[in-house]
Amino acid sequence: MQVIFQITSAASEAQKALLGQLHNLLQYYHDRQSRITVEVAVHGDAYPLLFTAGNPFAGTVKDLHARSVGWLICQNTINGKQLKMDQLLPFVEVVPAAVAHLVERQAEGWAYIRC
Repeated sequence: MQVIFQITSAASEAQKALLGQLHNLLQYYHDRQSRITVEVAVHGDAYPLLFTAGNPFAGTVKDLHARSVGWLICQNTINGKQLKMDQLLPFVEVVPAAVAHLVERQAEGWAYIRC
């Protein structure tokens, strides 16, 4: 199973819900001893989720990364918001356009979940 999540919201409730859903999904597959690949495409106003400064969820994001969740940020968001790359959590990968990455993953058969 391969799943890609998308989040664009800066709302802490939305980000907390995403993190909870990721935990539950990973636990479900762990309990069944099944393999799952998970990515999270972060763009738009959700970008603080992947930055170190003032991020109350940084520890949870790091823990989920340790459980093999791939964290992606959009280069267009970085450019548009004039963000500094050195403030990203160290394991975050940059994709040129999150929207295009989502389209490609869906074309490859990945399940898609918007948060």
